[in-house]
Amino acid sequence: MSQNVLEQVYAAISGAIADAAVAAGLAAREELPVFVLEVPRDKAHGDLATNAAMQLTKIARKNPRQIAEAILAHLDKEKASILSADIAGPGFINFRLDRSYLYPVVGQVHEAGDAYGRGESTGKRVEMEFVSANPTGSLHLGHARGAAVGDALCNVLDFAGNEVTREYYINDAGAQVNNLAKSIEARYRQQLGQQAELPEDGYHGEDIVGFAKQLVEEKGDSLLSMDDTERFAFLKAYGLERELGKIKRDLERFRVGFDLWYSETSLYENGLVTDAWIFFARRERSTRKKARPG
Repeated sequence: MSQNVLEQVYAAISGAIADAAVAAGLAAREELPVFVLEVPRDKAHGDLATNAAMQLTKIARKNPRQIAEAILAHLDKEKASILSADIAGPGFINFRLDRSYLYPVVGQVHEAGDAYGRGESTGKRVEMEFVSANPTGSLHLGHARGAAVGDALCNVLDFAGNEVTREYYINDAGAQVNNLAKSIEARYRQQLGQQAELPEDGYHGEDIVGFAKQLVEEKGDSLLSMDDTERFAFLKAYGLERELGKIKRDLERFRVGFDLWYSETSLYENGLVTDAWIFFARRERSTRKKARPG
């Protein structure tokens, strides 16, 4: 993997410190440690700093400040794009860089275009699940924030060379989607002039009323002739399709896309939930609790 400009500067300065230490007779090259370079918290202390003198005290058998002075006396500043170097405290060395080290970057950016800085393939696969709002209503600002943050993280991971899969987990099993179907049925019956109450945990939004009106236009009162199980399954699928459609359109307008829309229901249909329960039950790691009605 090719080095970026900062890695090149770090390597050049570390190399210059090593050359200076050897030239000053502080240590043999094979005795040298890996020198640490850090960005100082206070910019007044320069662009980079090192505690190389402290790292060499045991080998050179001198105090850190003497070692730092010896390093600076033999330091090839031009080779490492160093504008100036000075000693601080007990022997820290602070460096200010000559900005000429940035000049080659301009050509690199121009040549690479949008690919500048892109990492080589890591061979790693990353699955990022985000947003995953319940398909029972419209997205809100919290979902928008999650979409923006999740998509940004995916872009960063992808640019760093990972194979990224963006997943939306569809919560289409359980009480909430059941209440969606019951709410649509109540509004549907109301549109047909019948008395019908919304369920206690039902959905009161105008979108549900809109679905019911559309159902009457499309199906008339034909749903009433279905048995309860058939009608419930139809209304559940009908509501999910429309709520998911809204979510997908909103995310598309927000310029956030997904590679995988994964249905929770499929986990039950494929027996994976049962398999997981058996796995934990055999290891006495599961607990039975009575489910909430609905």
